[in-house]
Amino acid sequence: MTTESTMPLPVKLDHCVIHVFDWERSNAFYRDVMGAELVQRPVGWAYRFGDRQLNVHGPGVAPAEVARLPVQPGNSDFCFEWSGPIADAIAHLQRNGVTIERGPLERFGARGAGISVYFRDPDGSLMEFMSYDSRSRETTSPRNLNVLPDTLPIPHDDGGARHLAGLRLPALALHATDGTQVDLSRLSGRTVVYIYPRTGVPGQASPDGWDAIPGARGCTPQSCSFRDHFAELKQLGVAQVFGLSAQDIDEQRETAERLHLPFPVLSDAGLRLARAIDLPTFAVTGMTLLKRMVLVIDDSVVTKVFYPVFPPDKSAEEVIDWLKAG
Repeated sequence: MTTESTMPLPVKLDHCVIHVFDWERSNAFYRDVMGAELVQRPVGWAYRFGDRQLNVHGPGVAPAEVARLPVQPGNSDFCFEWSGPIADAIAHLQRNGVTIERGPLERFGARGAGISVYFRDPDGSLMEFMSYDSRSRETTSPRNLNVLPDTLPIPHDDGGARHLAGLRLPALALHATDGTQVDLSRLSGRTVVYIYPRTGVPGQASPDGWDAIPGARGCTPQSCSFRDHFAELKQLGVAQVFGLSAQDIDEQRETAERLHLPFPVLSDAGLRLARAIDLPTFAVTGMTLLKRMVLVIDDSVVTKVFYPVFPPDKSAEEVIDWLKAG
């Protein structure tokens, strides 16, 4: 990136302006999610970040001067620097129930290249946390997050999951990354289980030919999609979300912690569940792995099957679209 400048001028950014519909909702968001100091004005509020400020137009505010196209709720776009690894920003957004729309992705800001995640404020304005911390680059490695090649082969429906809709699950307890054992047949309400082959392990290469196997690549992006849309799934009536693979519980626990998953991952390392309900599998380099799919389970009965799943990073969105349509 190159910049051009002439004689330095005594100019620096002082404040920007946003417009909001609801003071209470916006104040809570900018205080709790963005870390702003709320400054009460004669009418309304401003949001202060150190020595910089967002002035706010909202109910009751009649500004004297406005832009040629006055700012409206939802049409602003702001980037805030996150001082620390982007993984900490992701965890912070999850704790506050904020859906991440995109990222982590490499972007360029005032200080050069950084890693960003995108989300929205209550009015729909686009927000961005950008981290220049060197540890953030580990989060965007093609081996362990949302970078998917454009050349991935698309999996086709081989009929391997047609028998699952309407199936009542057998009583069978699986180890979970939170230290519990989970029997899917004993859960009440609506449960969503996304099933995947295996997540990558940092520092280890993928099995030979992994990217050429239809449906193999993309387990971490699929997990991240359910992480980022977890709050929305809960709002749509999903009582429980689980990931599930044939990996051992230690590998899954590392993945759950590294990706800050807000739900447990279940281990079917012995393929007990896979054999009990005849889940489709494939073999690679001596491993038998589960094919990617999503099961919606209502009171122990499978009521919806997504199979095959592609692209994997849109898996949670596909489930959400189905929930909204139903």
